[in-house]
Formats: sequence, C-alpha cells, structure tokens
Amino acid sequence: MSVLEVLNNAINGVKGLVDECIIVARNVRWSMIRFANNEPTIINNWLTQEVSLYVAKSRRYITASLTSINARDISDELQRMVKRLENLPEDELYTGLTHVGKPSQLPGSYDKNVEVDVGRIVDKLNNAINASLSEGSSRNAGALTFGVEERYYVDTTGLELEDKLSFVTLTIRAFLDDVSATSVSVSRTLSEFKPENAGREAGSLVALAKGLPEERIDNGRYDVLLGPLVAGHLYGLLVSTWFNAYSIITEMSGVTRDDVGKQVASEKLTLEDLSGEGSVVGSEAFDYEGNATTNLTILNGGVLTSILHNNRTAARFGVTSTGHAVNNWVRPSPRHVRIGAGSLSSDVDTVMRELGSGLLITNNWYTRFQNIKEGLFSTVVRDVALLIRDGRPAARLRGLRIADSFKTLLRNFTDSSKDMRQVYWWDMPIPASSPFYVLIGGLNITKG
Repeated sequence: MSVLEVLNNAINGVKGLVDECIIVARNVRWSMIRFANNEPTIINNWLTQEVSLYVAKSRRYITASLTSINARDISDELQRMVKRLENLPEDELYTGLTHVGKPSQLPGSYDKNVEVDVGRIVDKLNNAINASLSEGSSRNAGALTFGVEERYYVDTTGLELEDKLSFVTLTIRAFLDDVSATSVSVSRTLSEFKPENAGREAGSLVALAKGLPEERIDNGRYDVLLGPLVAGHLYGLLVSTWFNAYSIITEMSGVTRDDVGKQVASEKLTLEDLSGEGSVVGSEAFDYEGNATTNLTILNGGVLTSILHNNRTAARFGVTSTGHAVNNWVRPSPRHVRIGAGSLSSDVDTVMRELGSGLLITNNWYTRFQNIKEGLFSTVVRDVALLIRDGRPAARLRGLRIADSFKTLLRNFTDSSKDMRQVYWWDMPIPASSPFYVLIGGLNITKG
C-alpha cells in the first residue's frame, strides 16, 4: 500500500466525525559521514519518518505527531484526537480549510544523483579537506549529510499532494594550533555542491588568524563585519520571530500590522523568503494547509512590504495566505531567508580594507533571548574573530558575545557583499542565502 493510500484510509476513518482533517507525512532517507583528523570516521544511514495530524470540529482543533508512517497507529491516534476535541475551547483564529494556488514539484529541488552517486559525494568530501589543508590548516573535522525527503499531504477536501526533495550539506571546521574556523557548503543538487570552496575558506581563515596576538576589547559598540554563518543565523531568526502574522497578533513582535508599507529598517536592507525557489535548501512545494508556496519579499529597501501568513492569520488580516504554514498550523514561518546583496567585496582582505577599523566575526552559536518582543538577544562568538585596524587584521579575539537587538540589525545594516551563497548548519534556525559579508554599524559586543 502506498503512503497516500495509507493516509487516505486514515482520513476516511474520521470523515463525518469532524469538519476537517489534515495529514502531512515525511519520509527521509539520509546519510551522514563524520570526519576528524582529515579522515572519515563514522558513516551512518537513517530512515526518518514523521506524521503530523490535524482535526477540527465546531471551531475547535487539535494536533498530534507520530514518528512512523503506520496505518494502525495513525488511525488510532485520529480516533483519540476526535474524542478529545469536545473538551477543548473554541479557537478564536479558526477559519475553514481553503487552498491557495496549485502546488507542483519545484524545479531544481530533486537530483537523483544525490541518491545513487555516493562515490562522487565522498570524493567531494576529500576535495574539501585537501582544499583546507592547501590553505594552511593542519587538521579538519565535521560532517557531510545527504539524502532525499518525500512529503505527502491529504485532507478531507480530497486534496492529495506529493513532493520530493534532495539535499547535500557539508560543515567543515579547520584547525591550526589553537585557531579554528568553520565553513559550509549547501545544495539541492550534486552538480552545484562545491565543498572545496568551504574547505578553502575554513583553511584560509585559520591561516589569516595564525600568529596574530590576542587582545581583549572593552564592552561597547563596534562596526562589525558578519560572515555568512552569522548573518544568515541572525536575520533568519529575525524574520522567523518578528515578521510572521501570529507574532504580530499576539503582540510578541517588534512590528505591528500598521507598519506594513512603512520604513522599518535601513534603506540598504532587503530580506526575502525563498520558499518557492527549488534550488535552495528549505524550499518546498506546499505547506501544512495544502497551499502552494511562493517567494516573498519581506523588506524592500527597508520598507516592510509583506509578512508571513497561514490561513488563520490571513483571515484575521483580511488577506490571502502566503503559504507559510510550515511544520505546524499555528505560527507561520520562513523556509529560506535571503539577505540582499550590496556593494562590498566578497574577498576577505579587500573587505577588511573597505571596513578600515572594527571587528570581523565569522561564526556564532547558542543564541538566547532576553526579551522577544523587544528583540533583545545574545549569542556566543565562535571560531575566528578578528580586531581590524587600518584595514588589516591586528589581533585575535576570544570570549565575546553579540548582545544587542533586532532593531540594531534592522536600522544599522550598512552594506553587504556583492556575491551570495547558501549557508546552513545544525545551529542555524533557518537556511539562508547570505552575502559573503554583512556590515553592521555600532553593534554591541560584550565579553562573555
């Protein structure tokens, strides 16, 4: 029995008992190659399954999830959900299930070679390690993942959808004595997967920092060049947290409904969600309400042009869903955030000269909020961080945090590199396409 047949049988079992039922299933076949000291150490293969369930009746709804696509388990869980519905309060944002657009497979989102050409993938990993060594690193570690995700959607209106997505990602961390640097390569297709570029970048960054003295800097505001891992991380978090309609409705965002159409950020800043761009990791053909996905410009020259909607929030705003019911039915989310390109160089030596004086931060992790509505956050600076004086690296920096707000990221965005790249690793909330460098003026830095 096919997956769609399993899901449809389960749907048929609750028809007449509920107003609406939605089932979304994911089937992911993927592999990971871990490496350390320039050699592969562990190879693992997994089959990951997930089923998300939604039932609604009389303006009440309930959701649940399962970790296997099993016909009996799905049917039994749906019956339990139906029984629990009558004890739940009505949902003030409830709206009947409707569909926007006609979803279809996104061009460029699936490459069969990711499934069958494992030898070529391993060769590309070796290329990345050798590229890092050639730039000056002494050892490298990290992980390469690749696989295929199949998505299925059925609901009580009779809509059936399928989607197939491939992915290949590399995270490589280069070391030279006590210096480390991280870079990534991310792609939907094997032909566009360029891990040697990631290896070259990581190796060149540790070589750049090697031999520099260490300095401690005072807490304060600095002009900061953010590498693509940092910029992608922070702006992805900003879009996810502030620019979705549910956060605005619940007053957990720093912008309001009235800000749409107004200048809320630097005129240099453009942000987009690339949910409908098949070539980027994170994109997909349909959302959890069966709506077609689309690319969405959120900020254009600092003007808030659009916010993310699902059916519920769109009904409250009197608009149409943007297809951003992502992994749930409550809070709209982006899938792949793109930061607009600017006029800065993409070469590290040149961009440091363009900066003149300030800091270069190449990686971060463990981001935490102090106040979500105000956008107050802190994040730990990781790997190579440099003090720049007179356009040249003057010292290595350790033990720093970026401790500021989304308002600073919006208003103090100064410029960005001309060239773009996809970035994603395990500590990034949302995949991103980021310029090689993003310049923020007056970003608050503290000692960790």
